[in-house]
Amino acid sequence: ERICLRRPDPVTGKIYHLKFNPPPSDPEVQKRLVHRSDDTEEAMKKRIEQYHKNVDAVKGYYKDIMQEFDGTGDKLALAKNIAGFVETK
Repeated sequence: ERICLRRPDPVTGKIYHLKFNPPPSDPEVQKRLVHRSDDTEEAMKKRIEQYHKNVDAVKGYYKDIMQEFDGTGDKLALAKNIAGFVETK
């Protein structure tokens, strides 16, 4: 949804989102908004798949200096965990 509903304005360079950050109702702005051909659900799935392949390809090389963190929890706790890991390296 985040990617599929974004619309860049080539004149101002602003990027709008039809749901979360709608563009102005000005007809001139509305006419010039672009829906990129690669802003589709299918394209996003391919990008995510390629991202995971790329990450998986280099994980082995960095395994001795790498740590994975869950970024969905408390931000301060995450920052503390990351800082603690960095201090040990």
